[in-house]
Amino acid sequence: MFFYVKAVSLEGKQTSEIVEFQDYDALLQNLDTKGLFPSNIIVIPNAIAPFIPKGGTKIKSDEVIELMENLHLVIKSGLPLHQGLIDIANDTENKRFRNMLEQIAYDVNSGKSLSEAFSIYENVVGVMILNLIRIGEETGELETTLLRGAEFLKKTTSLKKKAKSALIYPSFAFAAVSGAMLVWMIYVLPQMTELFEEMDVELPALTVFMIGLSDFLSHYIGYMLLGVIVFIILFKIAYKKYKNVRKFVAKIVLKIPIIKQIVSGFNIAFIAEYLRLALISGVPIFNALETLNKNINNELYKEALYNATKDIAKGSQLSQAFQKTKIFTPFMLRMMSVGESAGTLDAQLDIISKYYYERVDYFAENIGKIIEPLVLFFVGGFMALVMIGLMGPMYDLVSNMK
Repeated sequence: MFFYVKAVSLEGKQTSEIVEFQDYDALLQNLDTKGLFPSNIIVIPNAIAPFIPKGGTKIKSDEVIELMENLHLVIKSGLPLHQGLIDIANDTENKRFRNMLEQIAYDVNSGKSLSEAFSIYENVVGVMILNLIRIGEETGELETTLLRGAEFLKKTTSLKKKAKSALIYPSFAFAAVSGAMLVWMIYVLPQMTELFEEMDVELPALTVFMIGLSDFLSHYIGYMLLGVIVFIILFKIAYKKYKNVRKFVAKIVLKIPIIKQIVSGFNIAFIAEYLRLALISGVPIFNALETLNKNINNELYKEALYNATKDIAKGSQLSQAFQKTKIFTPFMLRMMSVGESAGTLDAQLDIISKYYYERVDYFAENIGKIIEPLVLFFVGGFMALVMIGLMGPMYDLVSNMK
């Protein structure tokens, strides 16, 4: 919710700003923490809220990681949690993040546990981190679980960044090449066409086709671009709203060479690391799978985890349940089976996550070298068409002039 707030500080200084909080009580608590006395509070209608600039940038995963590490140090040093949270809040420049920390500090000082104070910010820190905090409080190992949570977020955040960077390059490369070809077809080829018409040169079928394509693009490129934009908007809406659309896209992606390795490697590494953290922290595997299902974006892996959770509820082993889904790799299944037999499942999951993390890292570092032959083939094919379709008539034209 957004509020317009006019307040007075203890020193008599007046302030006014638009702020975002979970509810009215949270706003009042935050003002009380800052020593501000509200003189006027106006609730901003939801219809207007989307047009209001956010108070500060989005809370990033790096900030959450730093928070977990700092809380670990606060508990280790013996400093009261409330004071530690206030100190951390004072050191951050992100206004939204500072408001969140001040709210958590207020709740902790009011008698709530750290997990209860964090619960209203589940969408920021994630379900798994909340579970770790709760387990740490119950077992008296909050210091350790906070550090584990920070390490988990570091690995998964790094994995996401590498996967995204690996996928961006091929998209940019093909978009740039396609753009250059369109410019050539729309602006360069028509000038050569005028020359052919003036000299009354007999053109082969390929040249006529290229000229016709160029003419079509010149007249309808604006409509085509508009159609692409409309399609992208409608596709995004459908992708967000319909599960079947997301599932169809996931199937297509997992059939594309190279991209398949990156996407599958990322998801398997994420799942293995998530389950490993759950095991060493004492989270039941069934609960961990339910939580994990909410944190996976790929619809095929989400469905696989859902089916595996049902099989485990019936008494199946983790490796057997995963094998039935037919989406996880033989290496992962074999390592999990060995871990279950030897009682070292957490260690085997660690090996799996590291192995696939390194694979994603490899593709991220070498994606340019891998797709370079494809780009060259794409460009070479286009240039071959140009040479065959246009250079032949140009040669005939020069010969006739002689």
